[in-house]
Formats: sequence, C-alpha cells, structure tokens
Amino acid sequence: MFFANPFAAQAEDASLPAADDDGPEHGKVNTPDPGPVDPGHYEIEASYSGALAKHTWNDQSNLIGHGAEQTNQAGLLLTAGAVENLDFSIFDSYRWLKDKEDAPDSETGNQLGNVTVNGRYRFIENKDLNLEAAYIGGFTAPAGSQSDEKDVSTNQSFWSFDQTLVAAKDWGQWTGNVDAGYALPFGNHLGTARGTANADIAGGYQILAWLQPEVEINYIRNFLSVGGDQEVLAVTMGLVMPIDERLRIDTGLQQGVWGTNADRATTFSIAFKTAF
Repeated sequence: MFFANPFAAQAEDASLPAADDDGPEHGKVNTPDPGPVDPGHYEIEASYSGALAKHTWNDQSNLIGHGAEQTNQAGLLLTAGAVENLDFSIFDSYRWLKDKEDAPDSETGNQLGNVTVNGRYRFIENKDLNLEAAYIGGFTAPAGSQSDEKDVSTNQSFWSFDQTLVAAKDWGQWTGNVDAGYALPFGNHLGTARGTANADIAGGYQILAWLQPEVEINYIRNFLSVGGDQEVLAVTMGLVMPIDERLRIDTGLQQGVWGTNADRATTFSIAFKTAF
C-alpha cells in the first residue's frame, strides 16, 4: 500500500469555537487550519477513518485490480495553546490493517501508528481582509510494527521533519483554505524514501452557524530513490459541524481520482473535537 497515509493531516488541530459573527468556521476535514488554540486552553480530537482499495494505479496511471486492502485507524489528537498565536499538538493512532492480496492470512490487530508532534505559529491575522496564515512544523516518529513476510503496514520506518504553510480567507459566508507542505525523512532506516510533498485546497459555505458543507482537492507525492514516485490526487466531500463553542464534528468521504504507483482508495472519516 501507499507507505504514507494520504491526507491524514489531522486537519491539523482545527480550532474552536463555532462559527459566529466573526465569520465562518475555518476547520476542514483534510486541509489544515491556520488558527491556533488560545493560550491556556486545550482541544482533544477523537477520530476514525476507514479506507478500502481494490485497484492500484501503475506507473502509467492505468488501473489494475487486486484483492481488497483495508485500513482502519482510530486517532487521538491533543492540542494546547501556549502563547498568543502559538500552539502545540501531539497525535497518535491505532490501526487495523488487512491486505488480502499480499498477506491473505494476516491481519495486524494491534498496531500503533506513527507519533506526530507539531507546533503551529500564526504569523498573519488580518481581520480587515478576513485573512490568516500559519506555519506548522514538527516531527513524525516511527511506531508500531513494519511490513514483513506475514504482516502489512502503512507506518513509515524513519523519522521525518514536517513543515506546512497554510492560509485561510473568508468572503462573507464563503471560506477557503490552502496549504503546501513537505516532509523530509532522516535517520538510519530511510529505505527508498526521499521525501513527501503535499498540497490541499478547500472551500466551504457556512449555511447555518452549526453546518458548513465543504469540498477539497488533496494531492500527495512520495519521492523515491528507486522506481517511480508515488502520487495520488483525491477529492473530499465533507460536513463541518461546529455544534457549539465546545464541540465540533467533522465527517467526510474522500475518493482517489488519479495516481501513479499507488492505491485508489475510498476513505470515510469522522472526528469529534472538544475544547476546554
């Protein structure tokens, strides 16, 4: 399978409270939010995603059928506001994997995902233009098991330095996010990995104070030293629901629409965020 879990960007700790007179909610399902958590406050996000892939794109972007590959992930994200315009987060997950083609009798029922620690610094907040921008930087550490003859894994086996630039802007009840990032691998177990680039663009409309339908275009590319690079372009349809100032629910369906040397996956996700 694709060695990175595409677009599990945790929607990078999108901040509460709910949309109000200040404008629409900036959080999205798979695209980061530049707004940090307020100093002295915390957010906890519990999430689940399930992905199913029955086809793979080859190096000519042609689809090839194979046995079903399933990835289920339960994640937990904790974000803490440090000072004005700066917060820190830590994310870990638990995964159930099944590859019926490569390991028909194998299922990993006890696998921790990679651990990611990030800091988010908002360097632009222009209320007149309804514009904000932030830098998100941190590290991902390998955890859990790696692939072998019997077990399959989507975990990376190396450390990586991750960095992303993200911006959001409002036009009345319309709101949009855009980001671009790169993960630089390092350490002794790089294998063929040489880095991962990603970019996302998202737009939503705040129909009600508690409801924002949104659509995203998500792109990721894994650079490899041997063989062709792995690429996926996907579309996400989602609902962002800021129920009140303490609770937000995000749910979405993502479909891979084009790629090379990667699985075409359909992914359902849901996340519950609470602030205190």
